[in-house]
Order: sequence, then C-alpha cells, then structure tokens
Amino acid sequence: MRNTAGARRSPPCMGRREFLRALGATTVGAVGMTAPFRFARAAIDPGQKGLYITDLCTATLRGLNSNCTIIRLDTNKGIVGYGECRCEDTNSLSELRALKPTILGMNPTQIDRVFGAVKNYGDPFSHQTDTPRHTGAMCAIECACWDITGKVYNVPVWKLLGRRLNDKIRLYCDTPQQNSIAALRSNVQARLDQGFTWFKTDLQRSYLTSGTDYTLHNESGYPYQCITVNPSGFDKWAEYVAAYREMIGEAPLSSDHYQNWASAANLDVPSAIALADLMSGPSYQGMSGGWMEDIIAWYYPEQIKQVADGTDMPILTGEDMYCLEELQPLVDAGAIDYFHPDQSTFGGIHQTRLAAEYAWQKGVRTALHMSGSPFTFVCSLHIAAGIPEFLAMEHHYTDLSWYDSLVDGIPKPLVQNGYAAVPDGPGLGITPNETSMRAHLSGSYFASLT
Repeated sequence: MRNTAGARRSPPCMGRREFLRALGATTVGAVGMTAPFRFARAAIDPGQKGLYITDLCTATLRGLNSNCTIIRLDTNKGIVGYGECRCEDTNSLSELRALKPTILGMNPTQIDRVFGAVKNYGDPFSHQTDTPRHTGAMCAIECACWDITGKVYNVPVWKLLGRRLNDKIRLYCDTPQQNSIAALRSNVQARLDQGFTWFKTDLQRSYLTSGTDYTLHNESGYPYQCITVNPSGFDKWAEYVAAYREMIGEAPLSSDHYQNWASAANLDVPSAIALADLMSGPSYQGMSGGWMEDIIAWYYPEQIKQVADGTDMPILTGEDMYCLEELQPLVDAGAIDYFHPDQSTFGGIHQTRLAAEYAWQKGVRTALHMSGSPFTFVCSLHIAAGIPEFLAMEHHYTDLSWYDSLVDGIPKPLVQNGYAAVPDGPGLGITPNETSMRAHLSGSYFASLT
C-alpha cells in the first residue's frame, strides 16, 4: 500500500536549476572529497516533491558466481532506477519480499530516509561470518534510489556524490585458482591480451595437500581453527605466483583466498606473516602495488593487526563488511593498510563513500571489490570516481564474452587498456539490454515481486 502520509510530508525541495548551480560552484572550489560530498547530501535530503515508489521488480541473471538478482524500482512519474544484490546473497529474493511493503510509497530521492527504513533488516551485524548473504536487498534498494535521483536532477550519480577526481578507473582482474601452472599461464595470457595492468591471483589451500602442505588444528588463544602452512606448502604457492610474476613483468599483483572464501578456518599469525613476507619478494607478488587480501577474516581484528605489524606487505580487507561502523575499529587500530568494500554488501553507495572518506582521512587507501554484473560494475565506477588516491576496482568476469552486452549507455568494451570510463549519463548512466538479459535469465524479465 502506498505510504501517502510519507509522500505528503516531504519538505520543500531545492529546484533543479538551483541545485545544479550550487553543486557546480561547490564542486569546483572544494578541496578533497568532504565539502562537496556533504553539500550534495544536504541538497538531496529534502527530495523531489511528489515522487514515490510504486513497485519493486526483479530479474535474476544466471551464469555469474551464482544467480544474481537485479532490481528495478518504479515510480509514479515513470522514472525507474536499477540496483543489484550481491551474487553471493542467496537470500536476496526473500529479503526483497520482506522489504517491499516498507519502501512502497516512499520518496526514492530521500535516499537516506529509504535506507534508514531498511537498514539492519535481519540484523546483519550479528552475521559477521556470513554478512554477504544478508545485505544484498538493502544495498540494491539504496543503489536504485541513487539512480532515480540522478535521473530526476539529470546528473550522473558521481556528481551527486561530489567532484570527480578520476575520469577513468583502473581495474584489476580476478584470476581463479587453476589446477596447474600451464592452466594458470593460459588464464594470465588471456588477461594480458585484454589489456589489464593490475592482477590478482587466488592462493587457495585447495591447491595444497592437507596433512602434508598444511595442517588444521585448534590452538589456545585463537578464536578460530588454525591453518599452519608447512614448508612444502609455501614452496607450492611460491612456484605458482612466480609463474604469474614472470608473465606480467612489474605490474601490481594481489592475492586472496588462502583459506578459501567464507571458511571457518584461518591462517595462524606466524603462517600469515611468513606468507606475506615471502610474497613481498620481487620474484613473487613484490611491493609494486599489490596486497594480501583477507589474509585473516576481518572480524578477527587482533590477529589481523598482529600480521600487519609483523610484515611490510600491504594488508587489505573489507569486502564482507556492512556499513562504516564495522570499518572504524580496524582503521582506528591501524590493523589494515588498504580498505576494500563491496558496495552491494557494505550498504550501498552512501555508506561506501562515507567509509572511503573516513579511511582516507586516517591514511588508509581504498580499492573496490566487485563480483557482480555490469549494474554493480557501473555503480562502483561512480563511487570510485571521487575517491582520492584510489587504487583499483575488481573485474571478476573477464572470461564471460556476453558480460558487456547486458547493459547499454556506456562505451564498449567496458574494459579498455585496463581501465573503465566513468559514465556521464543521468543516474547510473546505463539501461538494461533486454535482448541480452533475456538470454541469460533465470525466470522472468523484471517481474513485480510478490
């Protein structure tokens, strides 16, 4: 049912011309990201009078990490907005069903009010070991509201956030764990051929032999089951990464998944430090811009800080966090060198930019995790556009030939010489390509969620 009371009580809004004039003046004169960001939030907060959400529709894509749910918010004025639940959130449809009655009738240009109404659904802060499977719906709704707001004001989302510091966003390409070095070389060459200049390799313990290359055990003082890597395990990982380094020259190389994603076991601190020190060598990852990602799960801050204090290799985390509240303790403790949120888990566009600003002011640089469809890809470009000293954004699907075809409105291919252009169109600056999406759907094309 439409929340007509909420719509009638919308405060007076700034006219579009006045908004754009003030935004342009503030953007040019501001230093850093704080002033224009805060101005834009204050200007948008009243919202566009008389606009409200009338429906929430979904389309689920197959062929990514897992089925990936895209949402469309419809409004009474015919303006629609798109958002995406993180692929790993297998609960997203049930979350969206539960939240739909709350957002119907709300003004989508009052973004903070909409997010405030849905934030903390299902108590995501109590699911630290499994956050990405509990926050997708909230993030998708928030993103769709930004898309609508940009269309209302006829400006790209990045401009609503403040000034653009980066016209093109550097990308790093994910390289899934291979069973052999020959297969790895084939995958790396494909990424070089696509023009990438920053790379990431998985170093999963599934590449090692349990009981020989590593052992699992419980150890006093640790809040998790420990993985202790043996010399033969270090040797296998080193050989694998050395083959990668040989192919890419001096380009940045990051690594991830040492204990497999969302595992209950983690490296013990001595093994994590030893691995980081090993990978810092020039024949392996080196120190030319890469990082060790989630070397220990982020919700074990004491152990992460011990690792960060014990090695010169940059330590990064953040993809499975939700909202600024979960980042602040790690940054304040000096436990990480780099921050790496995924907006489709972290709480959406606003929370991600707030956290990037907070981290930057504390001397922690930001990269972006991105394991979604082109909707999340483009949303992340808008966020990265205004982050100072931005590192790189992940591209998880370099091997999908049809990936770029899912959306229109942005230059193709999406990746050109290892970079992606920040869109200038209103809102996210993209529209779905219905023909391509229908070819990769599981279910209906943007059907009203019941």
